[in-house]
Amino acid sequence: MSNNLDVVLPTEGLWRGTETQGIEDFTINLDPSATSTLEQAAIHLASKEGEVTDATQHDLPLDELEETIEKVRNEILNGTGMVLLRGFPVDRLSSREIAFFFWGIGLGLGTAVSQSVMGEKLGHVIDTTDIDPHARAYRNRTELTPHTDPSDILAFLCIYPGATGGISHFVSSLTIYEEISKNNPEVLEILQRGFHYHRFGEQEPDCPDITPWRIPVFSVNQGKLSCRYVKEFIEIAADENPQAVLSTEEKEALEIFETTAQREDLRVTFTLQPGELILANNYTVLHARTAFTNHPERKRELLRLWLTTKPTRLVVKEIFIYERAYNGGEHGIVPQPGQKPSFASRFDQRNSLDK
Repeated sequence: MSNNLDVVLPTEGLWRGTETQGIEDFTINLDPSATSTLEQAAIHLASKEGEVTDATQHDLPLDELEETIEKVRNEILNGTGMVLLRGFPVDRLSSREIAFFFWGIGLGLGTAVSQSVMGEKLGHVIDTTDIDPHARAYRNRTELTPHTDPSDILAFLCIYPGATGGISHFVSSLTIYEEISKNNPEVLEILQRGFHYHRFGEQEPDCPDITPWRIPVFSVNQGKLSCRYVKEFIEIAADENPQAVLSTEEKEALEIFETTAQREDLRVTFTLQPGELILANNYTVLHARTAFTNHPERKRELLRLWLTTKPTRLVVKEIFIYERAYNGGEHGIVPQPGQKPSFASRFDQRNSLDK
């Protein structure tokens, strides 16, 4: 494998934080007059029984919003890879009404997939560590370092911010690749070869905890560079399985990638405010979040979607963490009734071994 992939990096995706005006350069404002049809449909559906995720595009027509949503979709898939969509009516809609409104926007962008073993397609990002100390990342308040999620597009809508912290960092993985190509090209082959990932019990039944295949940090299909990176999944796999132990060279390559992804001159930093939706291409943008604290009267609250697009991005199958997607099926995490996205069993097992 050569050090440099056979790919031409698109200019639009090679942004650097210090060369922008911050998140404002990625912002598109919703026109209040164009949201009325979707808003009224959301209010109507919320007054009836039924799950939000059962609603269709026919139930939640975009009408005047179609042009804006298509602009957003094109920017995510073919431009910078990131959009802040501002102007969701969270101040005048109930929680259920805004969920329908958000779901309607999501339907215009792609197809929602399961975000955990609970099978939820409309995720609720809120700190649950008061009842589950080992809750998965989106259900706790600790820092999240730069990573990607297992879908084409991620979407976070802020309902209520934290008291402190919760600062978002977004960075172009295409720019990371370009920087490493210039400054540390010797590690590209290692990053392209990839690493085994721990799946924290969210793999399909009868599948191993750790991926049998290596997941490349960088890969290319039909000229498009894609990135997949979750530091914790790699490190825990290396810690628990002798077959996944990291060599000195692999540790150095990961450190270079991590350091580049954390560079202040490359990333865009902002704090989501109520009514703001951040969307990003999971193959060309990494996202991170600082730790946060909750207000005494109310917890920080976001709604989340993982979306696949039609057509979906062409990627190598080794980029997928779970067998279903690896074998050409649906993206996301396979629902497993009765389970929760908590790693208590793994921590309990480790603690018992340490005693």
